[in-house]
Amino acid sequence: MAHDGFGMHRNNSELFRSQRFLFTSESVSEGHPDKMCDMISDAILDAHLAQDPNAKVACETVAKTDMLMLCGEITSNANVDYYQIVRDTVQQIGFDDISKGLLLEIYRTNNAIVLSIVLF
Repeated sequence: MAHDGFGMHRNNSELFRSQRFLFTSESVSEGHPDKMCDMISDAILDAHLAQDPNAKVACETVAKTDMLMLCGEITSNANVDYYQIVRDTVQQIGFDDISKGLLLEIYRTNNAIVLSIVLF
């Protein structure tokens, strides 16, 4: 029995034999907030693994109007400066001053990382 790319037996289904389907996918371009978030999460993972090859890192970065959140669960012996990683990654992307459309302010409140982003 043949499987499609998703491991399903669609050729045996009346639904799939009798209809045409259009496969679509999403792709975001350079500068999209999703790309920035992925780069920040990757940089955090890299920083942990550089110091602790056994680190377990489930890190997601989420962007919303005026806010950037680091979420997830990390088990690591690494000493990672999240503020600096975010700042360096954002600057590496090219958002290195307010004239480029992003102002990044990072501060600490009650042991939580708060990142304030203003997009122009």
